Order: sequence, then C-alpha cells, then structure tokens
Amino acid sequence: MPHPLRVEASHREFYRLEDAISGRSWVAMSSPPTLENNQQFVALAELFHGLGTPKLLAADQINGFFLMEDLGSDHLYDAYRRVSADQTALADVLNLALDALKPLQELADPQIPPYTEDRLNMEFDLCAEWFARSLMSIPLSANDQNTLAAARTTLVEAMLEQPQVCVHRDYHCRNLLLTGDPDNPRVGMVDFQDALIGPALYDAASLLQDCYAVHDDAVIATALHRFALRNEMLAGKAQEQITWWHDACAIQRRIKAVGIFARLHLRDGKSSHLHYIPSVLARTSALAAAHDATEMLSPLLGEWAERAATNSLLTGNDAS
Repeated sequence: MPHPLRVEASHREFYRLEDAISGRSWVAMSSPPTLENNQQFVALAELFHGLGTPKLLAADQINGFFLMEDLGSDHLYDAYRRVSADQTALADVLNLALDALKPLQELADPQIPPYTEDRLNMEFDLCAEWFARSLMSIPLSANDQNTLAAARTTLVEAMLEQPQVCVHRDYHCRNLLLTGDPDNPRVGMVDFQDALIGPALYDAASLLQDCYAVHDDAVIATALHRFALRNEMLAGKAQEQITWWHDACAIQRRIKAVGIFARLHLRDGKSSHLHYIPSVLARTSALAAAHDATEMLSPLLGEWAERAATNSLLTGNDAS
C-alpha cells in the first residue's frame, strides 16, 4: 500500500512504496506535466546524482510519473527537535548541511539557468501582491510602495554582487534529510528541480534563517563564519560583508515565502503554510532593522506581522 508523503509548495504528489518481504522502499512521484517542469527535473536529477539528491530509477515524463531512491524520513526538522537545547549538537547538524553545499556550488552547467534580476524582483513583489493586497486587503500607501521598491533594489543588488554559484533555492529543514549510517550521516536533498545559478549565500541563508525553524543568533553567526572560511569565493571577504550578503538573501527569501504561503491558500487551496506567516514577518522585520540599508523596511514588515498575528485565519491552522 503506498503511503502519501508531505508535499511542499508544488502540484506534485509523493508516495512511499514498501516491500514488506525485503524491507526495501522507494518513492513514487506524480508530477502533472502541464503544471511542473518535468524535463528540468530529470535533467537536474541526472546532473546532481551523487551530491545527495535521490537517484532517479524510472521516468515517464509524458504522463508525469517517476520512481526514485528513498532517502528516508529523518528530516533536519526532526534532528532539530531531537537536539533541542543542545546548541553544540545543533551546530553539528547545521555544519553538516552547510558542508554538503560545497560540491553543489561547484557545479556550473548550461542546464542550470541564471537567477536573474527580473526573477528576484518578481519574487520580492509576491508578498505585497498576494499577502498584503489579496489575503489581508491592506492598502499600500505611496510611502509604502516607495519603501518596498527601495528595499527591493537594495536587496537584489546585494544578491547579484555576490559570487554566483549553483543554488538549490529551497535548502531548508523540510527538504533536507539525514541518511546513511547514524554514526556517520550524510545529507540528502529533495525538491531540487528549481536550482539556479545565484547568490553564494542564498542556500546558507535558507538553512540558517529557516522559515520553519528558529536558531539562536550566536549559532547562526558561528556557522556562517565557518562556512565562509571554508568557501574559497568568500574566504577573503570581511565578516561584515558576509553577514550583509547572507541577511539580504534571508530577507528577500522570507518576503518571497510569505507571498508564496498566501498564494498557496488563495490560488491553490492549500492553507498548510498560513500559520508560519506571522513569525516569518516578525523575524524578517527584526533582521531588516539590523542593517542601515534595510532599516526603513522594518516598520512596515512589523505592522504586517502584527496584523497577521491577530488574524484567526493565520493563527488557527493545524501546524502539521
């Protein structure tokens, strides 16, 4: 009997297939060819093979059916809960995931498109469009629009001026798994089909400033410093520069995520991510306030966070 698996922000469905006799298991994916780029999924599955992504075992691109290696069900989110208040153990998990980025970032292939300025701008605008206007019916004053436009320009410039590498783009605790020997675990990566050539600190920001998990600022700073020192493209940069680049990626990405969470509800009928919005907005407001370049954005995000925190639609959903 196939067991359905949790799905993130896509139209795809996943099922675990198990052989009761051998104990072996596989993951089957149904991916509507009219809604998902299955050709790119296959291309990147082959390109990323050996880097932690599941091996593609069979593919029917026309009908959108795929069979893949099963990486298990021990997500980083589960590891975070196990280590709980043990900051040393948490740092070990984060460092393991950051180290797994190195071979991915070294890939340069024509099959991986660039993360363009237009795309980064469009992603930033999702929040105002889908969360503020469509979901919350918040009117945007001329001053609000100017604030958003200025912040968008600042953030995107910071993202484009970084070294550009292969980025997973959804490198967070619900797309990363611990696989292999528990005493010598490896990091498995799913939901990789939207990878682009983009900012070197984008995936690190996705992990350290996760929408689904909150880490201590000291743990984030230490892990980020270690990651930069081990990255040849970043090792010579000042720590202040690294922090700004990382935080710019985190702010842009979280703003995008809030827009996507709202869009999932309004357009796709999926309300599972709505309850993350108040926390993500509040944390993004605090992060924006930490930099002179984005300080003007903080009050607006803070106001949106307060409105979201008092909206029953956003606070009464099941957290599963």
